[in-house]
Amino acid sequence: MLRAGTLFVVIGTVGLCMQAMAADPNRPVSPRRQLAVCMNKQMSASRSISYNQATAVCKAQLKAKEPTLASSIQSKPASGLSK
Repeated sequence: MLRAGTLFVVIGTVGLCMQAMAADPNRPVSPRRQLAVCMNKQMSASRSISYNQATAVCKAQLKAKEPTLASSIQSKPASGLSK
């Protein structure tokens, strides 16, 4: 019985490690998540701000941070042609 329990723990640990390594830290955060995080910060900082006011402030902040189409397109160097 002890071996079965140990095996179960080892398999669970390996599964968790594989999931942790598979997470992509460079993946961009969704706009909805950014809005929720911003609203939590706004409403925590000031208890007198309403939900609608926090939404308006955060949407304005996120809109100001959005990259334009021209700045988001990056040219990639030709692979090995001009070295």
